[in-house]
Amino acid sequence: MSPAPRREELLTAPVPRILLRLALPVLASQALRLGYQWVDAMWVKGLGVEATAAVTTSVFALWCVYALNDLFSAGLSAFVSQLLGAGERARAGVAVRKAVTASLVLGVATALAGLAAAGPLARAVVPAGGVADAYALYLRIVLLGAPFILTSLTAEVALRAAGDTRTPLVVDLFSILLNVALAPLLIYGPGPFPALGLAGAAWSTVIAQAVMAGCYAVLALRRHPALPVAWRAPGGPVRLAGLLRVGLPVTLIGMLFSVVYVVFVRAAAPFGEAAVAIVGVANRIEALQFILSLAIGTAGATLLGQALGAGDVRRATLVMRTAQRWAVWISVVMTLVMLLLPQALLALFTGDAELLAVGVPYLRVLALTVVATGIEIVTAEVVVGSGHTREISLIYTVVSLLRIPLAFQVTRWWDAGVLGIAWLITISCTLRAIVLVGWVSRGTWKRGLARELRGEPAAPEPGAAG
Repeated sequence: MSPAPRREELLTAPVPRILLRLALPVLASQALRLGYQWVDAMWVKGLGVEATAAVTTSVFALWCVYALNDLFSAGLSAFVSQLLGAGERARAGVAVRKAVTASLVLGVATALAGLAAAGPLARAVVPAGGVADAYALYLRIVLLGAPFILTSLTAEVALRAAGDTRTPLVVDLFSILLNVALAPLLIYGPGPFPALGLAGAAWSTVIAQAVMAGCYAVLALRRHPALPVAWRAPGGPVRLAGLLRVGLPVTLIGMLFSVVYVVFVRAAAPFGEAAVAIVGVANRIEALQFILSLAIGTAGATLLGQALGAGDVRRATLVMRTAQRWAVWISVVMTLVMLLLPQALLALFTGDAELLAVGVPYLRVLALTVVATGIEIVTAEVVVGSGHTREISLIYTVVSLLRIPLAFQVTRWWDAGVLGIAWLITISCTLRAIVLVGWVSRGTWKRGLARELRGEPAAPEPGAAG
Protein backbone atom coordinates (compact mmCIF):
# COMPACT_ATOMS: atom_id res chain seq x y z
CA MET A 1 0.00 0.00 0.00
CA SER A 2 1.38 3.42 -0.95
CA PRO A 3 2.33 5.89 1.79
CA ALA A 4 -0.03 8.67 2.86
CA PRO A 5 0.02 11.66 0.50
CA ARG A 6 1.95 14.74 1.55
CA ARG A 7 0.42 18.19 1.89
CA GLU A 8 1.68 19.28 -1.53
CA GLU A 9 0.04 16.27 -3.18
CA LEU A 10 -3.26 16.91 -1.41
CA LEU A 11 -3.26 20.46 -2.76
CA THR A 12 -2.01 19.86 -6.32
CA ALA A 13 -2.73 16.29 -7.51
CA PRO A 14 -5.67 15.80 -9.93
CA VAL A 15 -8.84 15.70 -7.84
CA PRO A 16 -10.26 12.39 -9.16
CA ARG A 17 -6.99 10.56 -8.60
CA ILE A 18 -6.33 11.82 -5.06
CA LEU A 19 -10.02 11.51 -4.11
CA LEU A 20 -9.99 7.85 -5.11
CA ARG A 21 -6.70 7.26 -3.30
CA LEU A 22 -8.13 8.67 -0.08
CA ALA A 23 -11.60 7.15 -0.46
CA LEU A 24 -10.62 3.51 -1.00
CA PRO A 25 -9.04 3.01 2.44
CA VAL A 26 -11.95 4.88 4.04
CA LEU A 27 -14.36 2.56 2.24
CA ALA A 28 -12.47 -0.48 3.47
CA SER A 29 -12.42 0.93 7.01
CA GLN A 30 -16.14 1.65 6.97
CA ALA A 31 -16.84 -1.82 5.61
CA LEU A 32 -14.87 -3.25 8.51
CA ARG A 33 -16.73 -0.97 10.93
CA LEU A 34 -19.96 -2.25 9.47
CA GLY A 35 -18.50 -5.67 10.10
CA TYR A 36 -18.66 -4.97 13.85
CA GLN A 37 -22.43 -4.78 13.49
CA TRP A 38 -22.80 -7.58 10.94
CA VAL A 39 -20.63 -10.05 12.85
CA ASP A 40 -22.79 -9.80 15.96
CA ALA A 41 -26.04 -9.88 13.99
CA MET A 42 -25.00 -12.89 11.92
CA TRP A 43 -23.56 -14.90 14.82
CA VAL A 44 -26.60 -14.38 17.07
CA LYS A 45 -28.94 -15.52 14.30
CA GLY A 46 -28.81 -18.98 15.86
CA LEU A 47 -30.11 -17.55 19.15
CA GLY A 48 -33.46 -16.57 17.60
CA VAL A 49 -35.40 -13.53 16.42
CA GLU A 50 -35.27 -11.85 19.86
CA ALA A 51 -31.48 -11.77 19.82
CA THR A 52 -31.42 -10.56 16.21
CA ALA A 53 -33.89 -7.78 17.01
CA ALA A 54 -31.86 -6.75 20.08
CA VAL A 55 -28.56 -6.50 18.20
CA THR A 56 -29.94 -4.79 15.10
CA THR A 57 -32.10 -2.21 16.92
CA SER A 58 -29.63 -1.37 19.69
CA VAL A 59 -27.39 0.20 17.06
CA PHE A 60 -29.71 3.23 16.99
CA ALA A 61 -28.93 3.97 20.64
CA LEU A 62 -25.22 3.53 19.91
CA TRP A 63 -25.56 6.05 17.09
CA CYS A 64 -26.74 8.59 19.66
CA VAL A 65 -23.46 8.11 21.50
CA TYR A 66 -21.38 8.36 18.33
CA ALA A 67 -23.33 11.44 17.27
CA LEU A 68 -22.65 13.05 20.64
CA ASN A 69 -18.94 12.53 20.03
CA ASP A 70 -19.31 14.60 16.84
CA LEU A 71 -19.34 17.61 19.17
CA PHE A 72 -15.57 17.30 19.03
CA SER A 73 -14.68 15.06 16.09
CA ALA A 74 -16.69 16.87 13.38
CA GLY A 75 -15.11 20.18 14.29
CA LEU A 76 -11.73 18.47 14.49
CA SER A 77 -12.02 17.34 10.87
CA ALA A 78 -12.54 20.90 9.64
CA PHE A 79 -9.92 22.43 11.94
CA VAL A 80 -7.16 19.91 11.26
CA SER A 81 -7.63 19.82 7.47
CA GLN A 82 -7.72 23.62 7.14
CA LEU A 83 -4.85 24.24 9.58
CA LEU A 84 -2.66 21.69 7.83
CA GLY A 85 -3.66 23.14 4.48
CA ALA A 86 -2.41 26.49 5.78
CA GLY A 87 0.82 24.86 7.04
CA GLU A 88 0.05 25.25 10.78
CA ARG A 89 0.79 21.76 12.14
CA ALA A 90 1.32 22.75 15.78
CA ARG A 91 -2.10 24.40 16.05
CA ALA A 92 -3.64 21.32 14.47
CA GLY A 93 -1.91 19.25 17.18
CA VAL A 94 -3.51 21.33 19.92
CA ALA A 95 -6.91 20.71 18.36
CA VAL A 96 -6.26 16.95 18.30
CA ARG A 97 -5.19 16.84 21.95
CA LYS A 98 -8.24 18.74 23.15
CA ALA A 99 -10.67 16.70 21.06
CA VAL A 100 -9.28 13.29 22.13
CA THR A 101 -9.34 14.32 25.81
CA ALA A 102 -12.94 15.48 25.51
CA SER A 103 -13.92 12.21 23.79
CA LEU A 104 -12.37 10.17 26.60
CA VAL A 105 -14.33 12.08 29.26
CA LEU A 106 -17.52 11.68 27.25
CA GLY A 107 -16.89 7.96 26.81
CA VAL A 108 -16.47 7.35 30.54
CA ALA A 109 -19.67 9.27 31.28
CA THR A 110 -21.53 7.25 28.63
CA ALA A 111 -20.37 3.92 30.04
CA LEU A 112 -21.58 4.88 33.51
CA ALA A 113 -24.91 6.16 32.19
CA GLY A 114 -25.42 2.98 30.18
CA LEU A 115 -25.32 0.83 33.31
CA ALA A 116 -28.33 2.69 34.68
CA ALA A 117 -30.23 3.64 31.54
CA ALA A 118 -30.11 0.51 29.36
CA GLY A 119 -33.06 -1.16 31.08
CA PRO A 120 -35.49 1.80 31.02
CA LEU A 121 -34.48 2.61 27.44
CA ALA A 122 -35.14 -0.97 26.34
CA ARG A 123 -38.63 -0.94 27.85
CA ALA A 124 -39.38 2.39 26.18
CA VAL A 125 -38.17 1.33 22.74
CA VAL A 126 -39.17 -2.33 22.50
CA PRO A 127 -41.93 -3.08 25.04
CA ALA A 128 -42.14 -6.77 24.06
CA GLY A 129 -40.67 -8.64 27.07
CA GLY A 130 -38.15 -10.97 25.44
CA VAL A 131 -36.77 -8.42 23.02
CA ALA A 132 -36.59 -5.74 25.73
CA ASP A 133 -34.56 -7.97 28.06
CA ALA A 134 -32.14 -8.94 25.28
CA TYR A 135 -31.86 -5.30 24.15
CA ALA A 136 -30.97 -4.11 27.67
CA LEU A 137 -28.40 -6.85 28.20
CA TYR A 138 -26.60 -6.23 24.92
CA LEU A 139 -26.68 -2.43 25.16
CA ARG A 140 -25.48 -2.31 28.76
CA ILE A 141 -22.34 -4.30 27.92
CA VAL A 142 -21.58 -2.64 24.59
CA LEU A 143 -21.73 0.84 26.17
CA LEU A 144 -18.87 -0.16 28.47
CA GLY A 145 -16.70 0.16 25.37
CA ALA A 146 -17.67 3.82 24.85
CA PRO A 147 -14.36 5.29 26.14
CA PHE A 148 -12.45 3.08 23.70
CA ILE A 149 -14.53 3.59 20.59
CA LEU A 150 -15.04 7.34 21.04
CA THR A 151 -11.35 8.13 21.48
CA SER A 152 -10.57 5.82 18.56
CA LEU A 153 -13.08 7.56 16.30
CA THR A 154 -11.62 10.96 17.18
CA ALA A 155 -8.04 9.85 16.51
CA GLU A 156 -9.23 8.36 13.23
CA VAL A 157 -10.78 11.69 12.21
CA ALA A 158 -7.49 13.47 12.87
CA LEU A 159 -5.52 11.02 10.73
CA ARG A 160 -7.95 11.27 7.83
CA ALA A 161 -8.09 15.06 8.01
CA ALA A 162 -4.29 14.98 7.67
CA GLY A 163 -4.68 12.89 4.51
CA ASP A 164 -3.78 9.50 6.01
CA THR A 165 -6.66 7.12 5.40
CA ARG A 166 -4.35 4.09 5.28
CA THR A 167 -3.42 3.85 8.97
CA PRO A 168 -7.04 3.79 10.24
CA LEU A 169 -7.67 0.95 7.79
CA VAL A 170 -4.87 -1.13 9.28
CA VAL A 171 -6.12 -0.51 12.83
CA ASP A 172 -9.72 -1.30 11.86
CA LEU A 173 -8.65 -4.50 10.12
CA PHE A 174 -6.79 -5.70 13.19
CA SER A 175 -9.66 -4.97 15.56
CA ILE A 176 -12.42 -6.44 13.37
CA LEU A 177 -10.47 -9.66 12.86
CA LEU A 178 -10.20 -9.91 16.63
CA ASN A 179 -13.96 -9.39 16.90
CA VAL A 180 -14.65 -12.02 14.25
CA ALA A 181 -12.49 -14.53 16.14
CA LEU A 182 -13.90 -13.79 19.58
CA ALA A 183 -17.64 -13.57 18.77
CA PRO A 184 -18.41 -17.27 18.13
CA LEU A 185 -16.13 -18.33 20.97
CA LEU A 186 -17.87 -16.14 23.55
CA ILE A 187 -21.40 -16.65 22.16
CA TYR A 188 -21.44 -20.44 21.88
CA GLY A 189 -18.57 -21.43 24.17
CA PRO A 190 -16.69 -24.21 22.37
CA GLY A 191 -13.97 -25.96 24.37
CA PRO A 192 -12.78 -23.98 27.39
CA PHE A 193 -14.66 -20.80 26.47
CA PRO A 194 -17.84 -19.85 28.40
CA ALA A 195 -21.11 -19.90 26.45
CA LEU A 196 -22.29 -16.34 27.13
CA GLY A 197 -24.91 -16.15 24.38
CA LEU A 198 -25.93 -12.61 23.49
CA ALA A 199 -23.64 -11.19 26.16
CA GLY A 200 -20.72 -12.87 24.42
CA ALA A 201 -21.44 -10.94 21.25
CA ALA A 202 -21.32 -7.70 23.20
CA TRP A 203 -18.12 -8.56 25.07
CA SER A 204 -16.30 -9.51 21.87
CA THR A 205 -17.07 -6.05 20.49
CA VAL A 206 -15.91 -4.27 23.66
CA ILE A 207 -12.61 -6.18 23.75
CA ALA A 208 -11.92 -5.42 20.08
CA GLN A 209 -12.67 -1.72 20.65
CA ALA A 210 -10.28 -1.61 23.62
CA VAL A 211 -7.52 -3.03 21.42
CA MET A 212 -8.32 -0.41 18.77
CA ALA A 213 -7.93 2.42 21.30
CA GLY A 214 -4.63 0.94 22.42
CA CYS A 215 -3.34 1.01 18.84
CA TYR A 216 -4.08 4.72 18.49
CA ALA A 217 -2.46 5.44 21.86
CA VAL A 218 0.74 3.77 20.62
CA LEU A 219 0.65 5.83 17.40
CA ALA A 220 0.32 9.05 19.40
CA LEU A 221 3.17 8.12 21.74
CA ARG A 222 5.37 7.32 18.74
CA ARG A 223 4.51 10.71 17.18
CA HIS A 224 2.94 9.38 14.00
CA PRO A 225 3.39 12.08 11.30
CA ALA A 226 -0.33 12.21 10.47
CA LEU A 227 -1.44 12.34 14.11
CA PRO A 228 -0.22 15.69 15.41
CA VAL A 229 -0.54 16.12 19.18
CA ALA A 230 0.68 19.29 20.89
CA TRP A 231 0.20 21.05 24.22
CA ARG A 232 0.74 24.55 22.84
CA ALA A 233 1.38 26.29 19.53
CA PRO A 234 2.35 29.71 18.20
CA GLY A 235 -0.37 31.86 16.70
CA GLY A 236 -3.96 32.25 17.76
CA PRO A 237 -5.43 29.89 20.33
CA VAL A 238 -7.34 26.78 19.25
CA ARG A 239 -10.25 26.53 21.65
CA LEU A 240 -12.56 23.62 22.34
CA ALA A 241 -15.40 26.11 21.92
CA GLY A 242 -14.37 26.55 18.29
CA LEU A 243 -14.59 22.81 17.71
CA LEU A 244 -17.99 22.78 19.40
CA ARG A 245 -19.34 25.53 17.14
CA VAL A 246 -18.68 23.32 14.13
CA GLY A 247 -19.52 20.03 15.81
CA LEU A 248 -22.76 20.94 17.60
CA PRO A 249 -24.86 21.14 14.43
CA VAL A 250 -23.45 17.81 13.22
CA THR A 251 -24.20 16.28 16.61
CA LEU A 252 -27.78 17.48 16.41
CA ILE A 253 -28.13 15.77 13.02
CA GLY A 254 -26.82 12.47 14.34
CA MET A 255 -28.78 12.57 17.58
CA LEU A 256 -32.06 13.30 15.86
CA PHE A 257 -31.35 10.63 13.24
CA SER A 258 -30.85 8.11 16.03
CA VAL A 259 -33.94 9.28 17.90
CA VAL A 260 -35.99 9.00 14.73
CA TYR A 261 -34.93 5.40 14.22
CA VAL A 262 -35.74 4.59 17.83
CA VAL A 263 -39.19 6.05 17.09
CA PHE A 264 -39.43 3.89 13.97
CA VAL A 265 -38.74 0.81 16.10
CA ARG A 266 -41.40 1.88 18.62
CA ALA A 267 -43.91 2.55 15.83
CA ALA A 268 -43.22 -0.90 14.35
CA ALA A 269 -43.56 -2.73 17.70
CA PRO A 270 -47.38 -3.23 17.55
CA PHE A 271 -46.92 -5.22 14.34
CA GLY A 272 -44.78 -7.93 15.91
CA GLU A 273 -41.16 -8.98 16.37
CA ALA A 274 -40.59 -9.36 12.62
CA ALA A 275 -41.64 -5.74 12.05
CA VAL A 276 -39.29 -4.56 14.80
CA ALA A 277 -36.43 -6.63 13.42
CA ILE A 278 -36.86 -5.46 9.81
CA VAL A 279 -36.31 -1.81 10.76
CA GLY A 280 -32.86 -2.74 12.08
CA VAL A 281 -32.03 -5.38 9.48
CA ALA A 282 -32.97 -3.11 6.55
CA ASN A 283 -30.85 -0.36 8.03
CA ARG A 284 -27.88 -2.75 8.11
CA ILE A 285 -28.44 -3.46 4.42
CA GLU A 286 -28.77 0.25 3.61
CA ALA A 287 -25.45 0.66 5.37
CA LEU A 288 -23.76 -0.87 2.31
CA GLN A 289 -24.75 2.17 0.29
CA PHE A 290 -24.10 4.46 3.24
CA ILE A 291 -20.47 3.43 3.64
CA LEU A 292 -19.82 3.89 -0.08
CA SER A 293 -21.16 7.43 0.08
CA LEU A 294 -19.45 8.12 3.40
CA ALA A 295 -16.08 7.05 2.00
CA ILE A 296 -16.37 9.53 -0.86
CA GLY A 297 -17.64 12.25 1.46
CA THR A 298 -14.94 11.75 4.08
CA ALA A 299 -12.17 11.84 1.48
CA GLY A 300 -13.81 14.85 -0.13
CA ALA A 301 -13.99 16.68 3.23
CA THR A 302 -10.23 16.27 3.67
CA LEU A 303 -9.45 17.62 0.20
CA LEU A 304 -11.98 20.43 0.47
CA GLY A 305 -10.72 21.51 3.90
CA GLN A 306 -7.09 21.44 2.79
CA ALA A 307 -7.95 23.47 -0.33
CA LEU A 308 -9.89 26.08 1.63
CA GLY A 309 -7.08 26.31 4.20
CA ALA A 310 -4.66 27.02 1.34
CA GLY A 311 -7.07 29.59 -0.15
CA ASP A 312 -7.83 27.54 -3.30
CA VAL A 313 -11.62 27.90 -3.60
CA ARG A 314 -11.76 26.63 -7.19
CA ARG A 315 -10.15 23.34 -6.21
CA ALA A 316 -12.58 23.00 -3.31
CA THR A 317 -15.47 23.48 -5.75
CA LEU A 318 -14.07 20.81 -8.06
CA VAL A 319 -13.83 18.41 -5.12
CA MET A 320 -17.53 18.93 -4.33
CA ARG A 321 -18.67 18.39 -7.91
CA THR A 322 -16.53 15.29 -8.41
CA ALA A 323 -17.78 13.69 -5.20
CA GLN A 324 -21.42 14.32 -6.13
CA ARG A 325 -20.98 12.73 -9.57
CA TRP A 326 -19.42 9.64 -8.07
CA ALA A 327 -22.28 9.34 -5.59
CA VAL A 328 -24.82 9.14 -8.40
CA TRP A 329 -23.11 6.26 -10.22
CA ILE A 330 -22.51 4.20 -7.09
CA SER A 331 -26.07 4.69 -5.87
CA VAL A 332 -27.56 3.54 -9.17
CA VAL A 333 -25.79 0.19 -8.78
CA MET A 334 -27.00 -0.20 -5.19
CA THR A 335 -30.55 0.63 -6.25
CA LEU A 336 -30.55 -2.24 -8.75
CA VAL A 337 -29.17 -4.68 -6.16
CA MET A 338 -31.87 -3.81 -3.62
CA LEU A 339 -34.64 -4.01 -6.22
CA LEU A 340 -33.55 -7.29 -7.78
CA LEU A 341 -31.99 -9.21 -4.86
CA PRO A 342 -33.84 -8.24 -1.67
CA GLN A 343 -34.30 -11.80 -0.45
CA ALA A 344 -30.63 -12.64 -0.88
CA LEU A 345 -29.66 -9.58 1.16
CA LEU A 346 -32.12 -10.42 3.92
CA ALA A 347 -30.94 -14.03 4.04
CA LEU A 348 -27.58 -12.79 5.38
CA PHE A 349 -29.35 -11.92 8.64
CA THR A 350 -32.30 -14.24 8.97
CA GLY A 351 -33.94 -17.42 7.79
CA ASP A 352 -37.22 -16.53 9.49
CA ALA A 353 -40.07 -16.81 6.96
CA GLU A 354 -42.14 -14.03 8.52
CA LEU A 355 -39.21 -11.63 8.57
CA LEU A 356 -38.45 -12.39 4.91
CA ALA A 357 -42.09 -11.81 3.94
CA VAL A 358 -42.10 -8.40 5.61
CA GLY A 359 -38.59 -7.50 4.49
CA VAL A 360 -38.74 -8.00 0.72
CA PRO A 361 -41.32 -5.25 -0.02
CA TYR A 362 -39.74 -3.04 2.67
CA LEU A 363 -36.35 -3.15 0.94
CA ARG A 364 -37.84 -2.51 -2.49
CA VAL A 365 -39.51 0.67 -1.26
CA LEU A 366 -36.24 1.88 0.29
CA ALA A 367 -34.44 1.20 -3.00
CA LEU A 368 -36.39 4.07 -4.58
CA THR A 369 -34.48 6.66 -2.55
CA VAL A 370 -30.95 5.27 -2.72
CA VAL A 371 -29.72 7.72 -5.38
CA ALA A 372 -31.10 10.75 -3.49
CA THR A 373 -29.63 9.44 -0.25
CA GLY A 374 -26.22 8.89 -1.85
CA ILE A 375 -26.04 12.46 -3.14
CA GLU A 376 -27.25 13.77 0.20
CA ILE A 377 -24.70 11.87 2.29
CA VAL A 378 -21.76 12.77 0.07
CA THR A 379 -22.72 16.44 -0.09
CA ALA A 380 -23.24 16.77 3.66
CA GLU A 381 -19.98 14.97 4.48
CA VAL A 382 -17.89 17.05 2.07
CA VAL A 383 -19.37 20.28 3.45
CA VAL A 384 -18.18 19.31 6.95
CA GLY A 385 -14.63 19.96 5.71
CA SER A 386 -15.57 23.62 5.29
CA GLY A 387 -16.83 23.92 8.86
CA HIS A 388 -20.20 25.29 7.67
CA THR A 389 -22.51 22.89 9.44
CA ARG A 390 -25.34 25.05 10.80
CA GLU A 391 -27.24 25.19 7.53
CA ILE A 392 -27.18 21.45 6.88
CA SER A 393 -28.17 20.90 10.50
CA LEU A 394 -31.26 23.05 10.00
CA ILE A 395 -32.29 21.03 6.94
CA TYR A 396 -31.84 17.71 8.72
CA THR A 397 -33.52 18.91 11.91
CA VAL A 398 -36.70 20.03 10.17
CA VAL A 399 -37.05 16.70 8.36
CA SER A 400 -36.30 14.69 11.51
CA LEU A 401 -38.86 16.56 13.60
CA LEU A 402 -41.50 15.94 10.94
CA ARG A 403 -40.65 12.24 10.82
CA ILE A 404 -41.34 11.65 14.54
CA PRO A 405 -45.13 12.24 14.57
CA LEU A 406 -45.54 10.85 11.06
CA ALA A 407 -43.93 7.53 12.04
CA PHE A 408 -46.97 6.66 14.16
CA GLN A 409 -49.40 7.80 11.46
CA VAL A 410 -48.06 6.19 8.29
CA THR A 411 -48.35 2.66 9.66
CA ARG A 412 -52.13 3.13 9.83
CA TRP A 413 -52.61 4.77 6.44
CA TRP A 414 -54.08 2.26 3.98
CA ASP A 415 -53.22 -0.46 6.54
CA ALA A 416 -49.59 -0.08 5.49
CA GLY A 417 -48.11 -1.42 8.73
CA VAL A 418 -44.33 -1.30 8.88
CA LEU A 419 -44.23 -0.67 5.12
CA GLY A 420 -45.50 2.84 5.87
CA ILE A 421 -42.22 3.54 7.64
CA ALA A 422 -40.31 2.53 4.51
CA TRP A 423 -42.38 5.00 2.47
CA LEU A 424 -41.80 7.74 5.04
CA ILE A 425 -38.05 7.19 4.85
CA THR A 426 -38.08 7.18 1.05
CA ILE A 427 -40.12 10.36 0.56
CA SER A 428 -38.44 12.39 3.31
CA CYS A 429 -34.90 11.44 2.17
CA THR A 430 -35.66 12.48 -1.39
CA LEU A 431 -37.04 15.88 -0.34
CA ARG A 432 -34.14 16.46 2.03
CA ALA A 433 -31.59 15.75 -0.69
CA ILE A 434 -33.21 18.29 -3.03
CA VAL A 435 -33.11 21.04 -0.39
CA LEU A 436 -29.53 20.24 0.64
CA VAL A 437 -28.14 20.32 -2.89
CA GLY A 438 -30.00 23.59 -3.47
CA TRP A 439 -28.31 25.18 -0.46
CA VAL A 440 -24.84 23.94 -1.43
CA SER A 441 -25.25 25.50 -4.88
CA ARG A 442 -25.31 28.94 -3.19
CA GLY A 443 -21.63 28.53 -2.26
CA THR A 444 -21.58 30.18 1.17
CA TRP A 445 -19.55 27.23 2.50
CA LYS A 446 -16.57 28.44 0.44
CA ARG A 447 -15.60 30.91 3.18
CA GLY A 448 -14.31 28.01 5.27
CA LEU A 449 -13.18 28.79 8.83
CA ALA A 450 -11.20 31.91 7.92
CA ARG A 451 -12.82 33.93 10.70
CA GLU A 452 -12.24 31.31 13.41
CA LEU A 453 -8.68 30.41 12.39
CA ARG A 454 -7.30 33.68 11.07
CA GLY A 455 -9.60 36.28 12.58
CA GLU A 456 -10.90 37.64 9.29
CA PRO A 457 -13.61 36.60 6.79
CA ALA A 458 -12.69 35.14 3.42
CA ALA A 459 -15.12 35.73 0.59
CA PRO A 460 -15.53 33.11 -2.14
CA GLU A 461 -13.92 33.79 -5.49
CA PRO A 462 -16.17 35.47 -8.02
CA GLY A 463 -17.78 33.02 -10.41
CA ALA A 464 -16.82 29.92 -8.45
CA ALA A 465 -20.22 28.30 -8.53
CA GLY A 466 -20.93 25.32 -6.25
